[in-house]
Amino acid sequence: MTTNGHLAAPPVPTSIIDNVPLNDAQRAAVVYDGGPQLVFAGAGSGKTRVLTAKIAWLIGHKRITPHNIFAATFTNKAAQEMKQRVRALTGSPCDSLWIGTFHSLCARILRREASRLGFLPSFTIYDADDQVSAMKKVIKEMEIDERAIPPRQALGAISKYKNACTPPEDLDPAAAPFFQREIIRIYREYARMLKRVQAMDFDDLLCNAVYLFRKNPPVLASYQDLFRYVLVDEYQDTNLAQFYLVKHLAGRSNAIFVVGDDDQSIYGWRGANIENILSFEKAFPGTHTFTLEQNYRSTQAVLRFANTVIAGNTRRAEKKLWTSRSGSARVRVTRYMDGRQEADCIGDDIRELVRGGMPAPLVCVLFRTNAQSRAFEEAFRRKQLPYVLIGAVGFYERKEIKDCLAYLRLIVNPLDDLSFERIANVPPRGLGDRAFKDLRTAARAAGCSLLQIILKGDFSMVADRARKGCADLRELFTEVNSWNAAGTAPHEVLSGMLTRTGYMDMLQGDDSEESEGRLENINELMNTLTIWSGANEGKALSDFLQEVSLETDVDRWQKRDDAVNLMTMHCAKGLEFKAVFLAGLEDGILPSRLNFDDEEKMAEERRLLYVGVTRAMDVLRCSYAEQRWRFGSVTPMSPSRFLHDVPPEVFDFEDRAAFHPAREPAHHTRRNAVAAGPSKSWRGQDDHPKYDAPDHFTQETVAFRIGQYITHKNYGRGRIVSLSGFGKDLQLTIVFNDGARRKLMAAFANLENS
Repeated sequence: MTTNGHLAAPPVPTSIIDNVPLNDAQRAAVVYDGGPQLVFAGAGSGKTRVLTAKIAWLIGHKRITPHNIFAATFTNKAAQEMKQRVRALTGSPCDSLWIGTFHSLCARILRREASRLGFLPSFTIYDADDQVSAMKKVIKEMEIDERAIPPRQALGAISKYKNACTPPEDLDPAAAPFFQREIIRIYREYARMLKRVQAMDFDDLLCNAVYLFRKNPPVLASYQDLFRYVLVDEYQDTNLAQFYLVKHLAGRSNAIFVVGDDDQSIYGWRGANIENILSFEKAFPGTHTFTLEQNYRSTQAVLRFANTVIAGNTRRAEKKLWTSRSGSARVRVTRYMDGRQEADCIGDDIRELVRGGMPAPLVCVLFRTNAQSRAFEEAFRRKQLPYVLIGAVGFYERKEIKDCLAYLRLIVNPLDDLSFERIANVPPRGLGDRAFKDLRTAARAAGCSLLQIILKGDFSMVADRARKGCADLRELFTEVNSWNAAGTAPHEVLSGMLTRTGYMDMLQGDDSEESEGRLENINELMNTLTIWSGANEGKALSDFLQEVSLETDVDRWQKRDDAVNLMTMHCAKGLEFKAVFLAGLEDGILPSRLNFDDEEKMAEERRLLYVGVTRAMDVLRCSYAEQRWRFGSVTPMSPSRFLHDVPPEVFDFEDRAAFHPAREPAHHTRRNAVAAGPSKSWRGQDDHPKYDAPDHFTQETVAFRIGQYITHKNYGRGRIVSLSGFGKDLQLTIVFNDGARRKLMAAFANLENS
């Protein structure tokens, strides 16, 4: 049964939401109380408002206490905003409400029940970088060649097992082909290593929660009694483990409310299963389905474009967005000669919008891959156009910040060998590879961690030159553990530790721009921890570390009053902007060349474009280039096949390639480029000759940026501190972890993102 925007809500008492502006379809979804609910919420249709009003209605009208509500969101920022809205609607504190990301809610459950799975409540949560480091150790100890099975490839294969909630002991390597057999072996050793150091990775937070409920029916029953209602946001992006979790928690009462949009399912590459939303009614019999189609975000021009884009996908819930908003700006599709011209012209267009009164933070440039950001960064720097890049090297991914966090982790979890090995010789303490090897041997013989061996005080297993370093570490952690036990504020513990270790002296003694930046970052971490301590009185250091581990790019995003935004379409999910520029809409980029032969992945690529389009409120400008630097050479490009599905009357076509400075006759003006409809070349006909790359081309396919961390085969991990040149002559200055500063040619360095 479907309820749409034209059916009236039933006349039931709803005083708690009387002041919430809801249309008929939204109101009907909020006050429905007859079993499982599925709400198909089109882009910009007020999904968050409905979900928030539903929680408020459950608390205020149904008299369900906040502690008995489980609400899963996809960002921590969304959870905090929803909690504030619910508090405002109900007029009562909602601090006990179980609302947050799936990962944070599962972490909360697992810390309460950790012993049932053989973990301590203080287990460490490993982020993506930690996982790679841990996997490298596992592969090395198993004497497997990293070139045969790269750590990231192994983690990707293991992630699929975890998303399906398949533990390593359920897999039979004997019946598997060679590569899969090796992955299963690695999976088993990786799981043993995580248990030994008392750590879980992101996937573990989900699958371990499912294992907890599978293996402990009384525990599951207690949580089913606790959660009288289960709500899930962005249900189209849940994976199999999240489905199992929801099914366990709501399986007995069927008191479940999920909201999502199958047309915005864009995370299949990381395990999201669109079948969860399309087959919801089968999993929860008696489901009542609602469809929200009235869009409050975009103009009709944007929605016409969006509807024609997504109509190319055949297997989807039927819906068509409409709006009562008026707006005169038509969607524009522009052809450029190359990526450099595209970035330059978009920068000029943005400057015009801002000068015309458009607030810079409400303008966004979206692209398919992070690699595409570089051309825009260079162009915007040249034009002195302030910008914020979302999804670049995160604050908590910087070396100095990870060092600080490793020190703090060891206070909370002394079994975390990975953190110990990161900081044991930072600053240098004379502990080399031989010392670490001797400490590992002693730790395994004693059945304890590396830090625990240090705290025992017997350093006879290491060479004389390493004993002073071991003694320093013992003295340090004995002292800081006493500070922590005495209730010293977390920021004071960190400050004392950095001073005590000489870490700050190490940076201050290096009179370089990079060290100055690192000091500023540490100061910012201190400020963050100080503010957090004041706002979370009574919470422990472990709570801060957990929040840091589970932050997303969007959670870390800080808008600047003077800056436009650059981000991938994946990062933009759930956001909206007055003006959106969709760049690089070409076959091979969107859709990705890797997905051409996979029908399901191509459908997801189309949904990704739809998500990008529906971020726009008033202005939408799409663009593609005739040629780009791809894989080290200039490559002819064709407009995205998805654009071919959009009727000419839905947009204005603009050909700026014909008037690029390299071609443009003196008498041409930009006005000549705008046409009422597409030219022949729009449909892919080669009516323009291909030109050699101009001298100012940049190598866009390799996304090197200042501050980026990379890995070199011989020199190891390092950070880019400066760039010079472009294209094949691009030169990188990199400071490696050994302290050496090296200049390398990007085209020949064979660097990997780290």
